[in-house]
This record gives sequence, C-alpha cells and structure tokens, in this order.
Amino acid sequence: MFIKSLTIKNFRCFGKGVDGNGTTINFNNGLTAFIGRNGSGKTAILEALNFLIGSDYLPTKISEKDFHNEAKDIKDEIVIEGETEKPFFTTLDVRSSTNQLETIIIPCNKIKLTIKRREKPEKVLDDPFIINKYVLPIVNDINESIYEENEKARKASRISQIKEGYTVFYKLKDGQERNAKVISYQLIYNPNRLTKCPKSYYLSKDRDDDVSGNYSLIAKILTDLHWKYKKKQTGGGNTISSQYDTLAGSLRGIVDEKSVLIDGINEKVKAICCDDKNFQIDFIDIDQPYKSAFLAKREGEKLLLPDNLGSGFNILIAYALFAYVADQEKIPIVLIIDEPELHLHSDWQKKMYEVFTNQRGLQFVYSTQSENFISLKNWRQIRLISDFQVFPKEDVLQEQITATDGQNGTRADYLDDYATKNLHISAILRENLELFFTKKCILVEGPSEKYGLPKLLKLSGCDIENYPVSIIPAWGKTKIKYYQMICKVFGIDYYTIYDNDKAEDDEPTNENTAIENNAENGKIKKISPNFEAKLGVTGDDKKFQKLVKKIDDITDTKSLDQEIKTCLSNLKTFIES
Repeated sequence: MFIKSLTIKNFRCFGKGVDGNGTTINFNNGLTAFIGRNGSGKTAILEALNFLIGSDYLPTKISEKDFHNEAKDIKDEIVIEGETEKPFFTTLDVRSSTNQLETIIIPCNKIKLTIKRREKPEKVLDDPFIINKYVLPIVNDINESIYEENEKARKASRISQIKEGYTVFYKLKDGQERNAKVISYQLIYNPNRLTKCPKSYYLSKDRDDDVSGNYSLIAKILTDLHWKYKKKQTGGGNTISSQYDTLAGSLRGIVDEKSVLIDGINEKVKAICCDDKNFQIDFIDIDQPYKSAFLAKREGEKLLLPDNLGSGFNILIAYALFAYVADQEKIPIVLIIDEPELHLHSDWQKKMYEVFTNQRGLQFVYSTQSENFISLKNWRQIRLISDFQVFPKEDVLQEQITATDGQNGTRADYLDDYATKNLHISAILRENLELFFTKKCILVEGPSEKYGLPKLLKLSGCDIENYPVSIIPAWGKTKIKYYQMICKVFGIDYYTIYDNDKAEDDEPTNENTAIENNAENGKIKKISPNFEAKLGVTGDDKKFQKLVKKIDDITDTKSLDQEIKTCLSNLKTFIES
C-alpha cells in the first residue's frame, strides 16, 4: 500500500462531513474496490485521488461543478489530502539560522490539494480557480533509519510546525544541531524535487484514449521508445536504414515501376519553384520509426488495430500498457480504474480480478458494479459507499460480539474467520453478493420466501420491482447470521425473516437467538412454525414445487394467515421508507 488514506472535503458529492473536516477513506493494502449505487460518489473518489497524485494539468480539469452544492461561498474551498503508508522525501535549498545555504532532505507523509474560487481577476482571462498542491512534512522527531545511507544532503532530525510553515532541525557531521525555517510556499508539489512519492495512472471509462491516438498512453510509450532508439544509433553504415531502402524500393516499384507518379510530381514542383525537391513515396520515417508505430493483432495475414477488435480488448491492452509503464517507473505507482468490468465477459472479469489480487508492486484502486471484482475472501478490499458515507466503519468492526459457540471476538475477527474457513465458497453463494449492490435487502432462509414474497407483496400493493431491494436466500437458518454480519458491517439496510421451527436448544447454540441478536433495530419477523406451513404447504416431498403452485394460484391476500399479513405489512413499510 502506497496511499494509506484519502480525505475529501467540498468535492462533488462529498461535503464538509459530520465534523467539518470532510470524509476520510482508508485504503486496503494492495487493492481497494469501491462499490455502491449509481451517483454514490465512486468516480468522485477515484478522480480526487488522481487529481492529488496524477500528472493531469488541473486548470483544464477543474470546473464549478466540482464544488459541493453547499460550498457556495467564495471562501469555500475544495480540500483533497492523501496520507502515505511510508515517508517520501522532498529536497530543499534553505538558509540556516547561522545564515548558511544548505540542501536539506525532508521526510513527508501527506500531499494536500486545495482549490478555491478566485475572488477577483488579476489579469485578463485569468483562471477562475486558485489551485495549490503541496507536501506536508512529518512533524516530530525523525528516525534516521528512513533515509538512504548514501544520502549527501543534510537529513532532517526533527521538524516542528510554526505559523509561517515549519522549523527543520538537522545535525552537522560534528554533532552540532542547526535549524532552518521552511516557508509553506517552499513545499509546493514539485515532482522533480520528490523521491519515493506515489504517482497515479488513471484508466477511465474511455479505454480507446489510452490504446490509440496522438495523446494516448501508447503514443507516450512510443515516444519514449523513439528516444531509446536514437540513443542507440551509432551513425555511419546503418544496417536498418539500408534494409529499409531496399524494402521501400521494392514497394514503390510494385505500383509505380517507372516512377511516373513521382517524376510527375517533381517536374511540376520544379517548374513552379525552380528547385528540385526530390519527393518520393515513403512508408515510415526511418529517422524516427517508433513515432509511426501502432499496436495491432495479427490474424493470418491481416493486422487488426484495437478499433477492429472487440471492445473488451481495450481494457486488456490499456492495463498491459499501464503495467508496463509502472514497471519502468522507479517510484510507487497507484493504478486507478473506473469500472474494469466494462465490455469484459464474466470469465475475463474473474481472471482480471485474480490478476489484480495477485499483483505485487502496484496499488490498485477501482470502482465496480460487478460481483466478479469483489470477494468475501478478501472482504478488507471492499469499500461500500452509501449516502456519501464509506463502509465499513472502524468502530463497527471493533464491536465485541459473542458467537453461538460462546466464543467472543470483534466483528472484524469473525469476518476474517469467514475468509479463513472459505465460507465465500461453502456458505455464501456468489449470486448473493448482489446484496452489496442494492439499497436494502430482505434476508430469508431459502427459495420459498425468495419466490413467494414478491408476488405476495405485489398483491399487498407493493411491487418490489419498483424499489432498490433484493431478497437474499441464505439457504439454511444457520447461515442467516453470516449475512446479517455482512450487512451490519457494510452499512446495508436489512430486514430478517426466519422460521421458528427449530427446537429450543440450550445456549449458546440457539440459532434463533443468534438471529434475533443480530437483527437490525427490530427489523425482524419470526414465522411459526415456518413460511410454507402458514401458506398451507406441508410435508417434505416436493415441498418447493407445491409452494410455487400455491403462490401462483393466490389472487389476493384476504385468505392469508394473519402472521403472513403482518409480515407483508412490515415489509411494505421497510421497503417504502
């Protein structure tokens, strides 16, 4: 992990926050996946992070729409601040307290971006926003082990904050301590002065922009390859040049064997400008061959450009290009991707998620609407955004609970235990990850409720298809508490329905009690003895098929058992609230 946390204030859908300090998002080690409904703020988080550590020219990116709708005052400003997991360093030339000019290396752990409206123009057509990005030093005593051994600049040993900026203390070779004042403007973000500072590459939804075109990532890579090519050119008898002349001559001769076209062009030009221009048909600029290079896929004798391939290839090619660039960089790289699943088949999505999860040396941050890009095995990767809040919250994760076997632990401990026991395979079905992408969910025991409740609710005047609600079957009473735990931790509003057909066991193995204890604020309904029996379906033989027929034959709710009616009424209130 390179970026540890991100704080956003007054940026798009994120306002000042509960405490006035904005919204803070903690990142996971290696990979962080942001999920949530449309408009929840996923892309805002990705772009805020890219604005902070990317290389985009911000004056062309920022607009009035980037300000939160409550940040209307001229003095309101957007604040985006990132904290790094490990220190990075800025090198400054300063004048010491003894009036000596010194070069000091200062450890930092934060980058801060502020954007505010210009109160008055200073010149014609001035930018409407004042944008400042700067680094923040680590304030306190500095452990010298964080520095490189061969560092020649003075090393900060202690940093304290003052009104104008910072006072940096350092030691001379003889052990004497000196200090220098660092004014805030000296800490303006300058990549040329920074070492080990994370940098981001942003793969937006416009995949084509990165795999083709004059300003694409591939164009930048080819420019770099051209530089390396020129560097290795030795001059004199260039074998590549002579080989190209032979090839080009053959190609010209195929369609213009007697040079009629070229001779005609040169004669006309010479007749007008009285100068022999020696024009010829050429195929590549041999002096800079990589400038005209392009990506292509060979199919037999044909070369297919990215535009000719399926749209899913663009994300694959773009990812490969970004991975190549990241491998060439000597600094920490954060790869930001907006919905990596776009245009990808389900199989490719799963494989790409596996690649992301196993990748080392990169930090991935992405948004997704696909169950294939999250896994409860790696629940710590998931950040669910709801009502502009980010879940899970640390205080909920650290709540102490008691399991049905009497063991105590935090909610985080139990989710780790789910992962260790591979419950994401044995107990929690992949299709039930739908609960992460809904606004509300109804937890039920099995397929009977999953099939029956939508029809019964519709007859009660509540069409569930018109609401962002999912019915999640746990496929067994003992598994309901797992889903309740997930909903509780990730801030998912849930209602629990369960059957009271289990015999009263001695504590602590009473599953009914566990379900009741994990219910959300009384949003629970116990049906005695069970859902099927209340609808007149009994026996174990073809029980589900009998229930399906029973549900299909129901035309109104008048004849339903009162307990079922009460359940439907409660659900209707839950869904519509």
